[in-house]
Amino acid sequence: MDTILIILGVIAVSAGVIYYFIKSGKIADRDGDLIPDVIEDAVEDVKETAKEVKARAKKVAKEAKEVADAVKEVVEQSKDVVKAAKGKAKKVTKSQLRGMNKAQLLAMAKKDFNIELDSSLTKTNLINKVYELHNKK
Repeated sequence: MDTILIILGVIAVSAGVIYYFIKSGKIADRDGDLIPDVIEDAVEDVKETAKEVKARAKKVAKEAKEVADAVKEVVEQSKDVVKAAKGKAKKVTKSQLRGMNKAQLLAMAKKDFNIELDSSLTKTNLINKVYELHNKK
């Protein structure tokens, strides 16, 4: 309880001193609201700075979003490049070859390896030959 009274006393004395200096003209108070002009000016400066910081933060956030969108686009494009590269180096499996008919197997051997296989071979033998060609590559 004594501490509260001491604090209130200090505040009252401080207010009295400020009031005295304002009335005696030692502290400027243009608008007569008993708030020193130095404090009012400082508050206005803080408000202006806060507005400027807020505007800059919005601009930075907008730029950061644009950068993030650009990075996402680059990632997507790089995925496409990787897929394309994998597509060219795709490993041929026997199950893939089994899904083809004899004409397709013969055409693949001709196209990929410039080899003409005997068309009288069975489909199983063609699959094995084409598979061997792909795995020797």
